[in-house]
Amino acid sequence: MKAVSSWISALSFLKKSLLAFVLGLAIAAALPPLHLIFLLPVSFTGLLWILSSVSTRKQAFFVGWWFAWGQFIAGLYWIGVAFTIDAETHALLLPLPILVLPAFLAILSGGATLATHLTRARSLARIFVFSGSWLLFEYIRGVLFTGFPWNLIGYSWSAFPPVLQSTAYFGIYGLTLFTVFLASLPALFGETETPNRTAGISLITCVGVLLAIYGAGAVRLHTSSVTYFADAPIRLVQPNIRQIDKWKPDLLLDHLRKIVALSVIEEGEKPRYLIWPETAVPYYLTTAPALQKELARIVPSSGAIITGAPRRDPESSRYWNSLQVLGERGDILDIYDKQHLVPYGEYMPFRSVMVATGLTDVIPALDRMSDFATPDKSARKVVSVPGLPPARVMICYEIAFPWEVAPKTAFSWIINITNDGWFGNTSGPYQHFAITRTRAVEQGVPVVRAANTGISAIIDPYGRVEQQLALNKAGIIDGELPLPIAARTVYSRYGEKIPVMMVLMFIATGVFLAWRSSKT
Repeated sequence: MKAVSSWISALSFLKKSLLAFVLGLAIAAALPPLHLIFLLPVSFTGLLWILSSVSTRKQAFFVGWWFAWGQFIAGLYWIGVAFTIDAETHALLLPLPILVLPAFLAILSGGATLATHLTRARSLARIFVFSGSWLLFEYIRGVLFTGFPWNLIGYSWSAFPPVLQSTAYFGIYGLTLFTVFLASLPALFGETETPNRTAGISLITCVGVLLAIYGAGAVRLHTSSVTYFADAPIRLVQPNIRQIDKWKPDLLLDHLRKIVALSVIEEGEKPRYLIWPETAVPYYLTTAPALQKELARIVPSSGAIITGAPRRDPESSRYWNSLQVLGERGDILDIYDKQHLVPYGEYMPFRSVMVATGLTDVIPALDRMSDFATPDKSARKVVSVPGLPPARVMICYEIAFPWEVAPKTAFSWIINITNDGWFGNTSGPYQHFAITRTRAVEQGVPVVRAANTGISAIIDPYGRVEQQLALNKAGIIDGELPLPIAARTVYSRYGEKIPVMMVLMFIATGVFLAWRSSKT
């Protein structure tokens, strides 16, 4: 390995940057849907070898930037697919999600490599500092400008349920920290200042930690048993309506008829609750009493329809992306309005600035983007459905934010409704589904997910998929609602306090080891 490290060190900075870019591209293949985990140590080890060979702060920053730019281009390319739905309007904006957004996000990863470089840490100290700094800047990515905590490295384990169980204790950020740390340890074998014995012990420790995490998760799954709420059969409906057709005025009624036809309860079938995807009802349902009465005709006895539908204030121009509960009498029993909206998808940030500077005149598509309203901070996050336990609702993108799931709320399950039809047959819907499974493990509650084009599923409180419908397939899922685990998970009690403390401990350990090394 020292030969490879020496070869990298001899490269020009341009070649080092291109190599970092390629290693970043490989990281995306370790994430859903491919889960090529073995690429993680290859990429992070290569990155650290490149970082150790640079001499200036500028170079240290751009090593991380090039790496992350490749990672985000390959991992988030699917966002650009949404801009092709109405290509005539949005074609000019296509470089923004494909190149500009990844370039902006990569600044934060560049900050992690720069911070590592500034400490002058070497050997094992650098591994601690780097992994802690990496996660620190991942936290910043999760909150900056409303946040974008997508494709954290820990989600690469979402296809490995035993490892994913660790998120019940320290969340997805904690799993990301361990993953980056363990994937970086092989870099020790390429450093001349690290004895082979030290590197070997570190690698054995790495394997031991990973086996311990896997073993503990396997035991947790083996000893778990799932029970179900009594008399609460549910039906998830996945209509699979193409996004290009979704809002065509002459097709709206046909779309609604399709989902109604899939929902009708035949003789001998048991579902009491129908769960439809985000904006499944393409009309303002709360201000359409005739439509409410018509849909009530298919509501099972003592049941309800739980559906996504836009909601409008009849006394103003405000409207919301909502989940609504329709009872058997045709009345709206409860409402949840989406609280964390997607920038440039559900609202236009800095619209007044863009209008004042004339940017909307240059790119008219910016001015034509809709603006959903955000409910006030006191808005309820839990919905009540007669006969069902309280549910935490998360519409589409909201479920990507682990700290937003359970702030001061009591609930027994999560309803996630979404429309991933914007992203076609790409890695995006699979990444979204992996995020959803992880929220179930973190909180120890089941997740019921209804998606327009997929992936719809019933997920138990251990993140195991009981039933699912494949992407781009119309159909239904009939099943029972699992009970949450008996005791709250450690993560659900303490939230991000645990991974934050882990980050601080890793950085402090690295700095201490570097200081001690400098003294000796």
